[in-house]
Amino acid sequence: MSANIRSIDALIEFRASLIVFIDDASLAIQSMTMELHKSFEWIEHERPHYWNDQMKRAYDLVAQTRSAFDSCRMRTVAGHRPACIEEKQAAIRAKRRLQHCHDQLKVVKQWANKVRHDADEFRGRFAGLLAMLDGDLPKAVASLEKAILVLESYAEVARPMNLDEKKKGK
Repeated sequence: MSANIRSIDALIEFRASLIVFIDDASLAIQSMTMELHKSFEWIEHERPHYWNDQMKRAYDLVAQTRSAFDSCRMRTVAGHRPACIEEKQAAIRAKRRLQHCHDQLKVVKQWANKVRHDADEFRGRFAGLLAMLDGDLPKAVASLEKAILVLESYAEVARPMNLDEKKKGK
């Protein structure tokens, strides 16, 4: 096998660029992995906790507004029962809020499943790149280093003597 190497410096520059690429790509994947972890934490822990807390508050509000509405209906003013419109509307709003919280909790669970699926797909797609960054490319850098050393030693031996060196040698 023969090679037509015109510049050892080009190989040295390529090796250095390859090392920079490995470092940059590794940092980028680490950054994406950290963002993915943050997304998991947010969608699987923080959001369900938030909406569960909101649902507890909504249950309390439903109980309060229902109690206020029932109390209003029990009162009589001058032999007449009040319409209790405000209390009734407050109870309806509280029930809507409770339903909204319940719906949001379902949505969060759906999104958590989607994020989990997409994260698995992400990991699968980057597995090959990670293998290359961790194994193949460092081996290529080592091979380039060996080739550079061999070529530099060959260049030292194969360098022809110039006229000054010939005169000194006589």
